[in-house]
Amino acid sequence: MKEIFIVSKNTSLANYLFLLLDEIYPNTLSMAMDFSDHLDMVIIDSETISPHEAKRYDVEIPILLFAYEIKPLLIQYTSKYDVNGIIALTMEAEEIMKTIQVALEKDIYYNETMIGMLFSNKANEISEKVSSLTERENEILLLMMQDMTNEEIAVRLDLSVRTINAHKGNIMRKIGSKTTSGLIQTLLDYSADFKKSL
Repeated sequence: MKEIFIVSKNTSLANYLFLLLDEIYPNTLSMAMDFSDHLDMVIIDSETISPHEAKRYDVEIPILLFAYEIKPLLIQYTSKYDVNGIIALTMEAEEIMKTIQVALEKDIYYNETMIGMLFSNKANEISEKVSSLTERENEILLLMMQDMTNEEIAVRLDLSVRTINAHKGNIMRKIGSKTTSGLIQTLLDYSADFKKSL
């Protein structure tokens, strides 16, 4: 029997995920209550836990990310945090089985959807645009993503609201977004660094 540990802030989701895996892999997996070095696999619920938590676990233990659906940002996480793959509720049972099987062999598995996203230029394009931001623009962007108003950002950085607006305009132009909500959604979907910093 293979012992897995599910890292999640949502106990109900962790239990549901284990039941789902047990249905796909009957009488093959057991759920550990605590992390230990004799585990066969760790699954991190990326919906409630930041994937940089993967760094806390022994690199010899296969790590999978769980998500409700596969998003481009998750693809970045697989290489950035040395995870073996992603399982999502939107995946077919066969794909989940294949991902688990390959991970237990300490290898990496991507399904067709992930491979398509991997070779998409969108994530690389966004990364390049984000890296073109100045230090001050990065600072303002992080505060924007924390739902601060222009006035609050101005007070925090000891700048005028007019200066904040000018910086925001430059950020929007560089990233290529027309609205603040579009900008934030783009960064949440494609930028692991900004997602982690929140």
